[in-house]
Amino acid sequence: MKCDDVIKLLEEEVPLEAAESWDNPGFLVGDRQKEVKKILVVLDITNDVVEEAVKTGADFILAHHPVIFSKIKRCTSDDFLQRKLLRLIENKICCYGMHTNYDVCRMCDAVAEKLGFYPDGVLEEAQDPRFQAEGKGIGMIGAFAGEKQLKDFAKEIKRAFGIPAVSVFGDPRIPIHKAAIVPGSGRSMTGIAAARGADVLVTGDIGHHEGLDAADMGLCVIDAGHYGLEQVFIDDMRELLQQKLPECEISSYKAGSPFQII
Repeated sequence: MKCDDVIKLLEEEVPLEAAESWDNPGFLVGDRQKEVKKILVVLDITNDVVEEAVKTGADFILAHHPVIFSKIKRCTSDDFLQRKLLRLIENKICCYGMHTNYDVCRMCDAVAEKLGFYPDGVLEEAQDPRFQAEGKGIGMIGAFAGEKQLKDFAKEIKRAFGIPAVSVFGDPRIPIHKAAIVPGSGRSMTGIAAARGADVLVTGDIGHHEGLDAADMGLCVIDAGHYGLEQVFIDDMRELLQQKLPECEISSYKAGSPFQII
């Protein structure tokens, strides 16, 4: 199978048009005519991931986060990102990023299924009218069947996603009825979550000031880390590719959270 055939399949399943305007998803490194036999599914294309791809003979890396976000004016060994790109090119490894288009099309469904959460709808509508009409967007919001305490919901998240620890902003004993969930980085969504009547926002990358601001809005926050919820991408897309591309060998690499709490 040619690389271009893999790209066409990916874009049929998760169209590029669903992405946010600031994003850079799609085919980012490689030759569209390269023969693809082994695909590696990851969250981020780190140096370790590149070496795993080289070691295992992967022809194609599918990542959630694009390996190239900003414009680059040269590609030399003088810069860590450019060295990574050179390593990929030297080994003829193709790379594809599936970022906010995946967030809009599949992320929330995958997270909701794993958590056993039944949302009422999206937190923020997709930018493209086509996906708005399908009820797609960024994040999700919904009420629980019954009341639960913040600490118990935090424990459910840790258990469902195999996370050793989460950060909780708010009284752990406070009763909550409605949750907003934004996998990845949702620190800009505290105001939207509060305005939509959520008692708690589950997301990642919450800083000191965002946590304080959320508390002032009457919103609790569970920070599960950027990796914590978004890791569902790896299993979801590996299983989809195994189903759609039986002629290819599909594997995955789970690096885990990039930091540890000691």
